[in-house]
Amino acid sequence: MVEFVAIITLVAGVLQIILFFKVWGMTNDIRELKKDYFSETHLETYYHKAIFARKNLILGKKESVKAMFLKNFLNNLEQNYTKGEDSIQPYVDNLKKQFSKLGEELPDYISNLKTFEDYHKLFTKNDFIIEK
Repeated sequence: MVEFVAIITLVAGVLQIILFFKVWGMTNDIRELKKDYFSETHLETYYHKAIFARKNLILGKKESVKAMFLKNFLNNLEQNYTKGEDSIQPYVDNLKKQFSKLGEELPDYISNLKTFEDYHKLFTKNDFIIEK
């Protein structure tokens, strides 16, 4: 009986070690997935943004590049709104230039934006209120 318990304990110990290394390998896999699919959220320098855009464009992930351009556009708007600027035309022009490099047209609702007020009028809180 003692031998049976020892064998079961030995097998359980070996399986725990195997499970440990399997979980460790899966964490590395998740890091790779995050790097591939969510790295645009961690790009802080223009150099890294350019690398991300080039790599994803070559890999055929045009939508990822467009999403990164739009996130950069929104971040620029939010950061510069507090600086008291009124016109957003330079930001729209820059985004238009970036989209043209992709061979894409800028959506009309973005190309028609001229001021921060136009940006804030796109949607207001009243657009989300449901009246009964």
